[in-house]
Amino acid sequence: MKIRSLSLKIWAIIITGVLVIFLIIGFSFFAKSYYKNSSNILNNLILLKNYNNKLKYQVLYSNLFLYSNNDNIAKIIHHIRKLNKKIDKNVFFKKFYKNVYEKFEAYENAVFNVENDIFEYLRYNQPLKNSLMYLLDSIYIAKFDKNDYKTVLHTISLILLYKNSLDDDFIKNIDLKKIEKFKNSNDIYEQAFYRNLKVYLKFLPKQRFYLNRIINSNLNEKIDNTITAFRYKLSKNLKIFEMLSYLLVSFIIIILSLLIIYIVRLDDKIKTITYLLEYDSLTGLKNRFSFKKDIKKYNSPIVVIFNIDKFKNINDYFGSNIGDKVLKEVGLFIEKYFKNKKIKGGVYRVGADDFAFIFENVDINDIKSIVKDLIEQIEIKDFKINETIFNISMSAGISKKFPYLENADIALKNIKKDIKDKFIVYDNKMNKDVFLNIKKSKEIKEAIDNYKIIPYYQPIFDKEGNICKYEVLCRVKVKDEIKSIYPYLEILKENKLYHRVTQIIIKEAFNKLYSNKNLELSINLSVEDLLNKEILNLINQCFLIKKDISKRVTFEILESEIDNYNEVNTFIKVLKQKGVKFAIDDFGSGYSNFNRILNLDIDYLKIDGSIIKDILYSKNSKLILETIINFSKKADKVTIAEFVENKEIYDEVKKMGIDCFQGYYLAKPSQNLEGK
Repeated sequence: MKIRSLSLKIWAIIITGVLVIFLIIGFSFFAKSYYKNSSNILNNLILLKNYNNKLKYQVLYSNLFLYSNNDNIAKIIHHIRKLNKKIDKNVFFKKFYKNVYEKFEAYENAVFNVENDIFEYLRYNQPLKNSLMYLLDSIYIAKFDKNDYKTVLHTISLILLYKNSLDDDFIKNIDLKKIEKFKNSNDIYEQAFYRNLKVYLKFLPKQRFYLNRIINSNLNEKIDNTITAFRYKLSKNLKIFEMLSYLLVSFIIIILSLLIIYIVRLDDKIKTITYLLEYDSLTGLKNRFSFKKDIKKYNSPIVVIFNIDKFKNINDYFGSNIGDKVLKEVGLFIEKYFKNKKIKGGVYRVGADDFAFIFENVDINDIKSIVKDLIEQIEIKDFKINETIFNISMSAGISKKFPYLENADIALKNIKKDIKDKFIVYDNKMNKDVFLNIKKSKEIKEAIDNYKIIPYYQPIFDKEGNICKYEVLCRVKVKDEIKSIYPYLEILKENKLYHRVTQIIIKEAFNKLYSNKNLELSINLSVEDLLNKEILNLINQCFLIKKDISKRVTFEILESEIDNYNEVNTFIKVLKQKGVKFAIDDFGSGYSNFNRILNLDIDYLKIDGSIIKDILYSKNSKLILETIINFSKKADKVTIAEFVENKEIYDEVKKMGIDCFQGYYLAKPSQNLEGK
């Protein structure tokens, strides 16, 4: 056995020796390749810095000299983009200089911002140049009298002094009152001088704003940080290579050292694996596995789950790295809170942004007080992450019943529905919501699969009582009962089925339009629909079948859903070219931005039903409606009153000047079209 063991060791040494020889050869090739690639990257980074300086110089040059062109600026931007793209695609850079690459990404973002500033600067700089050239020419063209000539020379001198010195005091000294007389002068050149001066002064602040942003941009700081970090990393790695070379020469010492290190590391890995099994690697708190193990040790536990409200927004807006730091800080704060209060139990991270605590032998009212106090302490604290202050909002679910974690989570979901409370104790009634959601989910899935999503049509009447169009409403057939789609909307969104229902309604609505040449329909679209490629493709396909149909289609968009007006505006502009009309639904339900609505170029304003229903009794509702009507008339928009439920409301809104009407008093939604 000893001979065999010795033989195995000898073979192990021989094999290890051969492997080390290959390792030395491979290491040599790797070191050369590493240095070559690193040098190329470093040279490109330095070249980028040079281009940054050239770019600022050219921008300043274009500001100082009237007859400069922008070709050099465009060329430099092209070179910077080309170099950025080359560096960004370098796999070696990303792999071996990961931390440096993050700094380079920050530089790329800064470049993007500066490019945008340059384009804005050039956009305003060109009319300034044109105006200034005319102002200079006007000295010789216009026939100013002696005093006016002095005023003109003084004004142009101040502009030129400001232009070359960037001192705002020169512009402030321009006496516009003396120039104002040229506005209505009989001399067209004097009028032109006045107009060009006004243009110059109008665009000057915007041009100067972007010029200052470009001059004061931190491009060089960002690229210097990248170069410094790169050089530091390169120097550090070269030292490592040098060290490895010495280590490889001392083969036997290295092998023995590695064997010892291997044994130590193996032991560390066992400890690490054990740690990771029971602890959260981000926060250092115990994890869900530990929670399930520890809960068994308690006789009568009470579990609290703490959840960070809208944590997803932090990840979306600031990135997961910041989000992780927020989680760590909040977790440590909760742990420290319980330690300071000397409350027995453990803090666990049981979900992405969920933290749990196990109480035992503590009265439920005391637990409520503790939870309330902890939430208040968290919400008043400023969590400082990377020089940014975060104010955290938190909710909690409490459970005294098995399964503790699941029931606490159900309580937490219930508290999210009612933001006036910050925590709630689980009771059995909460399971009813769970079962109801399961039931709704099955019903709506069955309705979609079995063609039980049905469009209903409610007429919209004009002042003469004629039907001008129909609004397409969605109904669900559950067994033999027709139900509104509204109770199922959240379930549809949770189960990713919302857009399938929209597609069904769009197809059915367009089929009606194809078969009836005199029919006009108003179809509801959510902002989610506008951002869904499948929905947009379906709409385009429907219009391609019969191009003239677009003039008989109105799309209704809910005002309260609009977050990004630019995206909605793009959608509206494209379809308006085809003749499609648009309506803003539930207008006036919240804070209505009249200016943004005007910019959307819509055709109809459908006034929120809550305003219409209260019009007979509420002075505020009447005042709001009068404001909307006046605004609509001046903006040339057609108004539609929803929820016209009786004759009194109908007569009142008609008297106030509403253009169109819709409601149960006039006609209820129906599967069939009246007279169609």
